[in-house]
Amino acid sequence: MPPTSSTILERLLAAYQRDERLVLVFDYDGTLTPLVAHPRLAHLNPALRDVLARLATTPRVTVGVVSGRGLDDLIGMVGLEGLSYGGSTGLELELAGERRIPTEALESRALLDALRAASKIRLAAYPGAWVENKPFGFTVHYRQLAPNRIDPLRAEIADLLEPHAAGLHVLDGPLAIEVVPAIERDKGTALRAIVAACGEPATVLYAGDAANDALALAAAAERGGVALGIGPEPPAEAAYRLPDPAALTELLAALSEILTTAGSPAHPNP
Repeated sequence: MPPTSSTILERLLAAYQRDERLVLVFDYDGTLTPLVAHPRLAHLNPALRDVLARLATTPRVTVGVVSGRGLDDLIGMVGLEGLSYGGSTGLELELAGERRIPTEALESRALLDALRAASKIRLAAYPGAWVENKPFGFTVHYRQLAPNRIDPLRAEIADLLEPHAAGLHVLDGPLAIEVVPAIERDKGTALRAIVAACGEPATVLYAGDAANDALALAAAAERGGVALGIGPEPPAEAAYRLPDPAALTELLAALSEILTTAGSPAHPNP
């Protein structure tokens, strides 16, 4: 196992041995799964799904996934019960089976629907780009756009959104522009809500790959946890880095194996 993985594993195990809860929270696209041509193709590896399921049923371990995807879409892609979920970049939460959506998000739909429709019209001039509909916002994807058309597209969308800037949060996702209402909800607040729901003391790991993960990575670091960047260019807030989702899967599998062994009759959990 690479040195970074070993260091992270040692930190998590030391915390667990101190009787702390482990709160393991992940971005989805680009973190749990590689980036692919279209979000609907980003299927979770069955082996990783099994590892997440085992971790989620381990005493004193909480597993969460926080994404720019809509909440229902995210839950459908992960396909596991018993996890904490944050959709729409933290606007939608499902914690212990309870949905939490701020009233302001519901009130923002008319503006966002209008801007989504206008964006779709603009994208007709940019083959390979498309708009992903979400319950409380939308994402302009340009993964398949010709490289020399990316800057013009970003400039055009910026011009469209600028008159409404006070009411919007515009975030950089993986080869995408995420547009959500300007409500004090983000991946960082989602991470804090997950920790608050599961209780203290807790050691937190957050893993993400893109600029929209920066606030959650910072929140993990502020708590003295593990801020883990995935891929070649994670946000600067990531104190630790792994090269790809496969390396993250290897780390989590090793953690699960050790915790399972610790819970055997010969090594009972406290």
